[in-house]
Amino acid sequence: MMKSWIYIITLFALAYSSTLELYGTGERLHEVQGMEIGLGDSYFFSDYVSGYNATSIGTLWRTDLTRLTFSSNFTGNINGVVNKDINMSFFSFSFPLFKDKTIGFGLTPYTRSNIKLLEEGGTTIGQGASDFIDQPLSSRSEYRFYGGISNLYLAFSTKVNKSNSFGFKVNNLFGNQIHINKIIVSTLEVSFDDEATDYSLIEQDSTSKVVLNQFSGFSLQLDWNSSFNNHQIGMSVTMMGPIDISLKKYYDIYSISDPMERYFLMDYSYLYLQSGDDLITYDPDFTNSIDDNIDAKSFIPNLFSRVNDYKFGYQYSGKDAGVIFEFHGSDLFNNYSLEQDDVSVLNNPQPSSNSYHIGLYKRYDNFNKKFLNSINLRAGGYYRDYNFNSGEGSDVAISLGIGIGINNYSNLIDLGFKMGRINTPSFESEDYIKGSLSINIGEKWFSRSRRK
Repeated sequence: MMKSWIYIITLFALAYSSTLELYGTGERLHEVQGMEIGLGDSYFFSDYVSGYNATSIGTLWRTDLTRLTFSSNFTGNINGVVNKDINMSFFSFSFPLFKDKTIGFGLTPYTRSNIKLLEEGGTTIGQGASDFIDQPLSSRSEYRFYGGISNLYLAFSTKVNKSNSFGFKVNNLFGNQIHINKIIVSTLEVSFDDEATDYSLIEQDSTSKVVLNQFSGFSLQLDWNSSFNNHQIGMSVTMMGPIDISLKKYYDIYSISDPMERYFLMDYSYLYLQSGDDLITYDPDFTNSIDDNIDAKSFIPNLFSRVNDYKFGYQYSGKDAGVIFEFHGSDLFNNYSLEQDDVSVLNNPQPSSNSYHIGLYKRYDNFNKKFLNSINLRAGGYYRDYNFNSGEGSDVAISLGIGIGINNYSNLIDLGFKMGRINTPSFESEDYIKGSLSINIGEKWFSRSRRK
């Protein structure tokens, strides 16, 4: 585990920055739509008249339109290092297949890390430690981690009967993540004046290690929604399938690959990596194919022993207002392959979590207008407790949001944001603000098949 002498610096725009990125394959990204965030990071339900929610697969059948949805997330730190990010977080496309049956697919990030760690002070080696050292030396480490796992999914949603709905989703989990460790050795120069003693570091040598992990796996999700009168209940369970990893290690990758050219130009700088594609022309010094302890065939008999996420929800919906309560359990299962050395960030396993959510909404309907059909006001909050190997952590937030239905509810615009605080065992608490703008566009491309 990293200690208090490590501090965090954000590397790039379009990146998340959180201490949660230092565990597993990065921070687990939960709810990514404006409506979900505005309703306290809830998952199952919708405050629109139709009950349609683009991420809740049990509700996809509730519209007879072909729908295209995309979301853009933004985040910023309130205290600590200044960090402001904007990135595309969700894309989906769904269309009616038959009456009360819908097919959908989408792309969303699953885990992400994009962070840099610097060792403050480092380790000092005294002049008398060896006959080969003629002056004090300092050794310090730098770490960079970026990338993670993405989720390309295929979903099926259907109405079972008047009161019940079913959703099934196959999540294709894939992606690359790069770990960089650079050790810098410097001479320690000491200068004196009348008031104080000053130390300066002059870099003499360094070495680096790059680990490229390429992930390939899947999971299965089952959703069930029930409704009676003004009450709705939702249940969801996700089983983690095998995740296989191709691990490659590279040492001292210089920006100039030819050693003679490097010598004549006196350029010993390392290659600046922005993605795994930068390593295509380099041969790894070490490779390893890490297979999970089961394959796709043996996954089915062990389906319910590999539950990774589960969710329960309840909604009371009045004529134009409602309340939502949900409970989520996440990252409860640890894949064998993800527990191997150099796979997780700093070899820290992903923390499991339990969370409690509440959402409130008030809808102002305007059915007689062709353009503006409704304005939905939202508020909520949640409390999430984390279980790390080194102790407990928490994430508590409050949220606000607004939704607008236009063009006979064919187009939906949702904006939600939340303010919260994250506490982890080895770091100071961090305050953040996050939000999402989601746009959902509906057309009647396949609506005829729905009416048959």
